[in-house]
Amino acid sequence: MFGEVPAIVESLLGIEVNTSQVYRTCQTAAFVADQAVLDAPSEQLSKQLNAAGQILYGMVDGSMLLTQEGWQETKAGRVFEARPVAIDSTQESPQWDRSASGYVAFRGNYEAFTLKFEQLFPAASACRKVFVTDGASWIGNWLRETYPDAVHILDYYHLKEKLAIAAQSATSPPQWLDEQEQHLFAGQQEAVEKAVESLPELPADSRQQLLNYLKNNRYRTRYDLYRKAGLMISSGPVEAAHRTVLQVRMKRSGQRWSEKGCDNMILLRAACQSGKFDLITDLFRQDDAFRQIAA
Repeated sequence: MFGEVPAIVESLLGIEVNTSQVYRTCQTAAFVADQAVLDAPSEQLSKQLNAAGQILYGMVDGSMLLTQEGWQETKAGRVFEARPVAIDSTQESPQWDRSASGYVAFRGNYEAFTLKFEQLFPAASACRKVFVTDGASWIGNWLRETYPDAVHILDYYHLKEKLAIAAQSATSPPQWLDEQEQHLFAGQQEAVEKAVESLPELPADSRQQLLNYLKNNRYRTRYDLYRKAGLMISSGPVEAAHRTVLQVRMKRSGQRWSEKGCDNMILLRAACQSGKFDLITDLFRQDDAFRQIAA
């Protein structure tokens, strides 16, 4: 919060500042920062991008932030390396050792967001690219066109949730959902589709929507192959990114952002969490020009 900063600055530097000065300095830093540089991969991420055979994950998701114009969607993207950690028999799923991540975020239309993401995760990178996403049509269409050689995975838990809703809406045996999980992990996608077709008392429109979803996503539901290759099948890391990059700062009690203030804070938060905040603090050292704008 802007109001918490003056006491910290005075205790560390012995300089008296007020909340308005803190606010103006943050807004100015975001205004004059080179967004192209902030959206570019960090030095560490660049090395991974250029390493043939290196597996990097890309994940994209949207959430809502409250502005003076009402709730508006903000899209976030995360790029990172993840390696499975050895697990014992008491754990149901692997734990993941993740490297430092690169983030981009944007409030507004998805076309502008995709341009920012493609700067962070260039399509021509030598690394092996893996995308785990939630099944949104625009995300799937964009990623297939832009990254045709990547591995595309539908977040398993989004799919399982849809199957669970169908099971609850119908008259299904208790083990039905577990059986579909076994089919999916065995690469038996058509068996899942047939099971949905035969679910008794499932409303016709719900049945058709789920069948369309399953058939349209066949190319990214080969969980048998993904697990065999040791790949992540959950988009949890980008959902966590919304919390750590955006919501922890921008969805506090009573907060309502101006659109410009929202955009500026989104940029600063993404830079901070991507390990690029030195690009912001360097602006504070550029004395005259910056100080005159921020005054």
